Amino acid sequence: MKSLALFTRQLAAMLRGGLPLVVALEQLAAAFPVKRFSRAAREMAAGLNRGYSLHRLLAGRRRLFPLFYVRMVEAGEEGDSLLPTLNALAEYYGEREKINRRLLRILFYPLLLLGVALASGLFALWHVVPTFAGLYAALGADIPPATGRVFAAAAYLTPGRLLLFLGSFGLLALAAGRVVRMLQWPLAARLPLAGTIACYWFCRICAMVTAAGHTLETALGMAAAVSPRGPAPAALARLRSGYGLYEALAGSPGVLRAFVAQGEATGQLPEALARAADYYRGRVEEALDDFQRCLEPVAVLAVGTAVGLMLIALMLPMLQLARAF
Repeated sequence: MKSLALFTRQLAAMLRGGLPLVVALEQLAAAFPVKRFSRAAREMAAGLNRGYSLHRLLAGRRRLFPLFYVRMVEAGEEGDSLLPTLNALAEYYGEREKINRRLLRILFYPLLLLGVALASGLFALWHVVPTFAGLYAALGADIPPATGRVFAAAAYLTPGRLLLFLGSFGLLALAAGRVVRMLQWPLAARLPLAGTIACYWFCRICAMVTAAGHTLETALGMAAAVSPRGPAPAALARLRSGYGLYEALAGSPGVLRAFVAQGEATGQLPEALARAADYYRGRVEEALDDFQRCLEPVAVLAVGTAVGLMLIALMLPMLQLARAF
């Protein structure tokens, strides 16, 4: 996605500078650092010289250019607005890249911490705990129930059972993800982070497409293709049934519907959707900050609690022996 945003941004800059599309693609073919895109640019320049349209050439390279990208370029070519369309696409994919990288940065530290804790815990269960068990057996110490549970867990959790447990956990995670994807939009909209991001992409895409002069139905169709679990699919179906966008967004957050109502009342729906996108962009940043502030302490607390309880359980017989002597 980062390469796609860079490719689109450079192509738009060359067209803004007055270069013909074929020449711009040839320049990208010679200078773009990602070989897949430079090869695609060379082939598309040759295709344009043979009389093909740009969106048809993009459609044959779906691994590099998603369906939304192809449909936006097609709409730009039909409306003689290719340069504004490319600018909007560069901004859109650049924004998606920023949000994805932010999520990865937020998840990196907790996942690293949990991974190191899991590896250390397994090493302790398989190598350290048996040593303590043999020592206490040789000393004839009374084993408290908590320590006995740790010894039993070390004996039970063999590598084979661990793999079975991890496989079962992975299947449960996939099932949970499928359940979340099956949630209807009014329920998904209440999820703190996912609902906010879905509203942001809905507003951003609809604002982009309608600002380029295309119909609201086209905008909703593109938004539904990008975010099938957002508000666009249901809104598109209601719009085709004769409802206005405000009524079509029944079940969506009130703030989103308020922006839409304002845009429909003033006849400035693209501008209202752009303002809604800016509003939800700020909400996404706040939600990501809150998610990071909550996730990191919870991960540290969970790991610290598990390690502390294991150490206490292992040291209890030692403390009893110390009191006896």
